[in-house]
Parts: sequence; structure tokens; C-alpha cells
Amino acid sequence: MFSLFKSKKKTQPTSARVTILPGSEGEHQLQKQFSTRERALKFYDRQVLDYLSPVMREFIGRQENMFIATADKHGECDCSARFGNPGFVRVLNNNYLIYPEYRGNGVMASMGNILENPRIGMIFVDFFESTVGLHVNGKARIIEHEKLLDYGSELPRDVIDEIHIEGKRRPERWIMVEVEEAYIHCSKRIPLMKKLDKKIDWGTDSAIAKRSDFFDLENISLYDRIGGDAAIDVVLDKFYRKILMNDRIKHFFDDINITVQLGEQKNFLKMVFGGFPEGQYSTAELWASYQRLVANGLNDKHFDCVMTHLKDTLQELEVPENEIQTMMKMLETTRDDFLKR
Repeated sequence: MFSLFKSKKKTQPTSARVTILPGSEGEHQLQKQFSTRERALKFYDRQVLDYLSPVMREFIGRQENMFIATADKHGECDCSARFGNPGFVRVLNNNYLIYPEYRGNGVMASMGNILENPRIGMIFVDFFESTVGLHVNGKARIIEHEKLLDYGSELPRDVIDEIHIEGKRRPERWIMVEVEEAYIHCSKRIPLMKKLDKKIDWGTDSAIAKRSDFFDLENISLYDRIGGDAAIDVVLDKFYRKILMNDRIKHFFDDINITVQLGEQKNFLKMVFGGFPEGQYSTAELWASYQRLVANGLNDKHFDCVMTHLKDTLQELEVPENEIQTMMKMLETTRDDFLKR
């Protein structure tokens, strides 16, 4: 009934060894290299299923946390966590489960990956009773409320109820997963924890409630926040292309070694945005490097033009708008020094 993916036999590249064993060719290679093959074969035989057993289904129905791993089409990975009331992940049958996507930070990292690459790895860990984990790997699909409701009476009643909840607790959409592998994560190193009461403010945007400042990112320099040296290199390359194509200002750079100029400009931005430790870079040396430009007639209108090109460059590179505004304000404070006033 929940056949979202056409059933196909897995095709192997012509160069790969054909095997019916679970797992990847890489793990099989390492099992042989490190002499763990016999142990691994026992695990595959006794523990690995391509569906959810009755006890696995009951186990998932008691859990209130889950960790998920996804990757985009290039293989760039993301690991995230999902939380809800016990049983927030619903097992539909032996081969399918669904979980709700509640309102988050708006980044959509996991779902963005799923949109490009449906492969998903999940692990449920029971920290409070059995100290056992369950791995579930498979293929995922984003599914909206309306599509899910098409299944009607085949859905668990509590899923239908949750779709119709009003307010912050209502899921925004769902993820449906076709199970391809399920196996235990043994108990021996999982800590037994004690659950304490905590008020959950579902859907809040409060920075205090979310503890958004926990890692003290506000004290990281703007230069590092936007990506440091590597990011500024990209910005300057694009920025100077604009400068050298602008008839109003390109003549200021006719007799300048552009490689040297890029280095000086990089130091300028690094200084303004806090990339140098205090006292490491001399502002006197920096302003001296711009004296010739001012002597050749550089004025406020030219400064405005340069600022516009830089802002356009940052927007084209999708630097966050709040960071762009901060950068523009900081650069504006250098106007008088830059123009030798």
C-alpha cells in the first residue's frame, strides 16, 4: 500500500563483486583485512533484517528521539536529531515508517538532502530503559499532509489526528521511509540515563528558550563568521572583476599590480572585520597604501561606487543579509580614513 518506490533489484557496477551479503564492499574488504569476517558473518546472519520485526516495531513505538543521517547528491553529509512524544515515529507495516517534521530553523538540511538523494540512516537509542539501539536504513520521501491523507483508513488514527492539530504542535509535513536494513546496536557502551522533566515550547522562536547563544558565536569575528580567508578570496575575485569593468573607477587601478592590490585589499577587509589579532596589523601601513588613489582624485562618489559593488558581490554570493548590513556599517566607519580626511 505504501509503495512509493518502484521495486528494483539492486544493480552492481560491472567492476564490483556480486554478493548477497548485507553491507558495503568497503566493509567486507575491511573485515577480511582485520580478520573480523567470521564475527561479521554471524552478525549478518543473526541480527540484520530487511524489514522490521514485531519487537523492533514495538521498540520504535516507545522511543522519543531518533538520529538521522542524510547526504546530498555529491555525498556531502549531514547528521541531525528528531524528538517528539514517545512513539512519534509511526511504523506503518514491516517495511514502512513515517515521522513528522516539526517547525525548525528553516534551513531544511535533511529534507534538502532527501530531495536530492533519498538514502537515509536512522538510529533509535533507548537511554532510559533497555540501553539498546536500533539502526534502520532505507529510502526516504517527503510527503505532505494531503498526500498522506490519501491513504485514509490505512493510516494509524493518531497520525490523522496529528495532521489536524491546530497551532505549534502541528507537523509541517512528514517523511516516509522504505526500510531496507534493520539491526541492533548493542547495549554494552550505551549509558543508562535518568529522564528529568523539562518544559518543551513547541515551535518557539525565542532565542532564550532555544539557547541559541550557547556556543557564544556572537564573539566570533565577522571575518571568521563569513568564512575567513577562503571566503574573502572568492569575494575579492568577483568584486575586482566588477571594479575593473566600471568606467568610473577602473582608471584608478591602471598602473597597479592587481595581485599586490588584492593582497592589500584582503588585509584591509581582514582588519576591519576582526580577522587580525589586536596589534598584529598596522593601520598606518594600510592607509599609506591608499594615498596614491586619493591623490589621483578618489572621492566620496567613488567610495560609494566601490561599496555598491561590494554589496552586490556579497548578495550574489548569498552572504546572509544581516552580515552584509554589519559589513557595510563597519566599512562606512573607514570612509574618512580611506579618503585621508
